This record gives sequence, structure tokens and C-alpha cells, in this order.
Amino acid sequence: MHGEMGEFLEEFFTSLPVHLQRTLGRRIEDLRPRWANGTSQLVARMLAKHIDDFVGRDIALALSR
Repeated sequence: MHGEMGEFLEEFFTSLPVHLQRTLGRRIEDLRPRWANGTSQLVARMLAKHIDDFVGRDIALALSR
């Protein structure tokens, strides 16, 4: 993958283990491989909402000028 998506994925996969460990702590042992697909869908939806919110704020800021 090239460009910004490649950069995003590189940063995401580099930082993900650290944040999983920090957030889950000892519960990290409870992770199940079968949850990976559903979790990836949740993350994708969350990112889509984040992008929509970010774009909405930019538009609102531009209109208020």
C-alpha cells in the first residue's frame, strides 16, 4: 500500500500492541482470534465517524468566518 493509507496502517500497527496492553492489561489474555473480524469492522466504523465529524467541524468553521 502506498501513500497516506500505507503510512496510517504502519503507524496503527506499530502503536496498536502498546495501546492494547495499556488498555486491556491482564485481560489481554482473554482476546480470541474469532473477534478480529468484528473488531476490525468496529474500528473502521469508528474511523469513518471520526472523519465525518472532523470534516463537519472544518465546514462549520469555514462557514462561520
